[in-house]
Amino acid sequence: MKKIISIIVFIFLIAASLPAQKVNFTLNNARIDVDKFLIDVYANVGTGQIWNVGPTCIRINYWTVSPANGISLIAEDPATNANINLSNNANYFDMTTTSIMGDTCVSLNIQQLLTGTSFALSSGSYWLGTLKFNYLSPDCCINMRFLTNSAVFNGIGTALINPTDWTYTDPPPCIVEVENNIKEIPTKYTLSQNYPNPFNPSTSIKYTMPKSGFVSLKVYDILGREIANLVNQYKQAGTYIVDFNASALTSGMYFYKIETNDFVAVKKMVLVK
Repeated sequence: MKKIISIIVFIFLIAASLPAQKVNFTLNNARIDVDKFLIDVYANVGTGQIWNVGPTCIRINYWTVSPANGISLIAEDPATNANINLSNNANYFDMTTTSIMGDTCVSLNIQQLLTGTSFALSSGSYWLGTLKFNYLSPDCCINMRFLTNSAVFNGIGTALINPTDWTYTDPPPCIVEVENNIKEIPTKYTLSQNYPNPFNPSTSIKYTMPKSGFVSLKVYDILGREIANLVNQYKQAGTYIVDFNASALTSGMYFYKIETNDFVAVKKMVLVK
């Protein structure tokens, strides 16, 4: 019995000494823009962690059914919708998107200069860039999944290992259908009540924009401290659904706030664990 207890204690000590996961990658805001399919790549940095973003290639497999070949990648050099902290500045080359593996996968490429300082992402959710596709077959079922051979670096010299240092959360099948994107341009700004509410640990937030513009969507705790930055970018007019994962937070009331040039709104939500 003493030997078994010693083994359990040893395993616990080893597990406790392992480094915490730094970042989880997700795909959010799937949408149709006229004849284009767009989806955003996000980095979700764990509580108490920091990702110093080094040269990184996030690789994603994509395919469609009913029919097949319903989308085709629009490779961009430079990427026209990229996080300005990680693209085309004193520390990073232009971000790009490239076609790989026989046009079945896309790579979102963050290219740090050798002399550049890595931009630090502390705990929170961060938009990295947008993937663009020609939408060839309306109402086709679009599927995507991350590849474990993605290259992720913490600064120029330190590779992050999957799944110890970085992981991913694949979107559900039939992205456009599940995300319930609406092709019609809305007539007014709205911020809907999150659903479900109360929630544990994930919920969805829907908002509409009658015209294109910069939009910010943030989550705050009851003391007014910023908890998560869900959207911080230029958006086309349309309807969007954003997922919020609060697995690292404690139970309680939180607030989410949307801001554009013409619209500001705040709503509350309740996390129950």
